[in-house]
Amino acid sequence: MRGLSFETTRPVARAHPARADIALVVGWTTRRPGAVVPRPIAEWLRANGHVPDRRYEAHDWTDRSLRGLPLPIDDWPTFDALFDWHARPVKDSAGTADDWCGLALRDFFANGGRKAWFVPLGRPWPLGAVPDRDVRRATLLAGIRQAWTLDEVALVLVPDLPEFCIDAPPPLPGDPRMAPTAPEVFVECGTEVFATPAVDGVRRLRAPRLDDHGFFRWNTLVDEIRATLARQRRDVMLLLAAPLATRDSQAAKALGRAVRIEASQVQCATPWLKPLRSVRTPEGLVPPDGALAGLVAASVLAHGPVRPASGQAPQGVMAVEPQPRDVEWRAPDRNRTSADLRRPGASRADWPLAEVFALFGPTADGIRLLSDPSLSALREWRSAGVVRLLGQLLRTARIVGATLVFEPAGEALWARVRARFTDLLTRYWQAGALRGATADDAFTVRCDRGTTTQNDIDGGRVVVQVEFAPQAAIESVRVSLALAEDGSVHWQDAAALDDAVRVPEPDEETLP
Repeated sequence: MRGLSFETTRPVARAHPARADIALVVGWTTRRPGAVVPRPIAEWLRANGHVPDRRYEAHDWTDRSLRGLPLPIDDWPTFDALFDWHARPVKDSAGTADDWCGLALRDFFANGGRKAWFVPLGRPWPLGAVPDRDVRRATLLAGIRQAWTLDEVALVLVPDLPEFCIDAPPPLPGDPRMAPTAPEVFVECGTEVFATPAVDGVRRLRAPRLDDHGFFRWNTLVDEIRATLARQRRDVMLLLAAPLATRDSQAAKALGRAVRIEASQVQCATPWLKPLRSVRTPEGLVPPDGALAGLVAASVLAHGPVRPASGQAPQGVMAVEPQPRDVEWRAPDRNRTSADLRRPGASRADWPLAEVFALFGPTADGIRLLSDPSLSALREWRSAGVVRLLGQLLRTARIVGATLVFEPAGEALWARVRARFTDLLTRYWQAGALRGATADDAFTVRCDRGTTTQNDIDGGRVVVQVEFAPQAAIESVRVSLALAEDGSVHWQDAAALDDAVRVPEPDEETLP
């Protein structure tokens, strides 16, 4: 019958909260004109109280604002149909550019991601302009707080963050006022063997680079985002792209000294990627956070959370910028060896890049992810796989806590808690996430009068102490989890890992 069509859609399925591969992306992009929100997404928004409870009508969802709403994105075509990520305006130009959120989600799905949530914050500011940070900062933090309501989220990305912290728009190469002049000379006629490639207008723009003031602002904002997440969701990881640095900045000499955050909840990727596919971005570069999130998701789905994601190849990447140096950066004391720099007492700023950052670099087999650490300065939490394993444990413990909300405190409750956590950790051990010939070698669980004091009982808390040996190059990890009356689970000894180092003022001298 002419004019009649059928569309088959699947409802938004609730993922298991213990998954460690689902990402939340927060940032600015452009809504595609006339795009209709798929019925399953619209019904999910209505069922969860994000929009008025009314009947779904397709025409109502063409102009409805989605700003600040969490949208479930199960694949790349869903995002591409809703948002025109090629439509970012360019300052003083009629052209358009790709926005960072679209590129991050494209790389996430291309490298193995299966599901993401996206919080659009509105149209992006023009490329080449300085954003109004005072206005947009509150919008950004409000979008980050959506992670509090999405139990299944394990990874959080903020793709716009490097450009968000610039002080001034980057110069346009080839400006006549800056172009060097040369005297005219006679040149013999000949055949031009190597033609100069055409340069796209957007690619002629310089990529956003931060000076010392910009890195100070970036560190401060990252710490604020981390603290916002840790307030309710200590089980998620913040995945970021390390900003590019101006030539005269401290970061250009030692990136480890410019990135001042020391927290296990944060993972930072560097350098930026140059894809094979044509992209409309300054210098043709793409931040590496989307590719890192996709590789992490693929590794978690294939091997579990504790195994490092390093060794994988990002899809469609031909080079990185800037190239990682082959030699390790060393402290001013030339008598110190690289082994000395790896001691716990040594400053993290003196460590090789691969021990601090998720480092992409060239190998004989092409561009690979060379390392997979967190930004923690503590050896026990330096492996991002161990942090992801703990996050999965916290999310699973929350499910256990919800089933024990109405149980009276006492020996019977403590025995049930021990049994639940023993069963949970036994499954982790059987899946290969924990190390040990037997379950007793892999973990121990304590929940008794020794872990739960009378003050805890009066406050409606049950404290369980878990010690486990992950499949990593560390002996064991010990954590204390507090189950509250409302069923929530908190990591009692996380305060030391949540503290970021003091961010120095940009005019302080931190390099010798």
